[in-house]
Amino acid sequence: MIYPSSGTGAWEAALVNTLSPGDKVLMFETGHFAVLWRDMALRLGLQVDFVPGDWRHGVDPAIVEQQLAEDRGRAIKAVAVVHNETSTGVTTRIPDGQRGRWTRRAIRRCSWSTPISSLGSIDYRHDEWGADVTVSSSQKGMMLPPGLGFNAISAKALAASSSAASAARRTGTGRR
Repeated sequence: MIYPSSGTGAWEAALVNTLSPGDKVLMFETGHFAVLWRDMALRLGLQVDFVPGDWRHGVDPAIVEQQLAEDRGRAIKAVAVVHNETSTGVTTRIPDGQRGRWTRRAIRRCSWSTPISSLGSIDYRHDEWGADVTVSSSQKGMMLPPGLGFNAISAKALAASSSAASAARRTGTGRR
């Protein structure tokens, strides 16, 4: 999907088109953009479990495993990871951790990755790594003029869009 927006607009589209207010999302603090994404999710009425970080390291696969294991009731509807933080350069190695085991557990729900600044400049594999929504924009790693947001979506994300009841979508302000 291509949007006349920045990466922030593509983030919003990912959230409003796959989730409903009250849905629980697991997110990780890896820098400024992760904090902004969390804030947007909260404004859209999502329940965010935000795992604190130190802005010097990517997401620890062991913490993802722990968080998902503790969610016995499967309340977490989505796992959101910033692949590469523009502000710090920190990269989360998504396939790490027992040969990508945490990624496979996460994708049973719905997983997003935002290679906003890394798409086109750091190895990223939407299908192979099992991402359901990948969010990026033109002006970052692809070094194109600003103004285009991109979402790659899986069949699972497309199916989730048919039942998403985001308030922004109901009022017509969401991007689709």
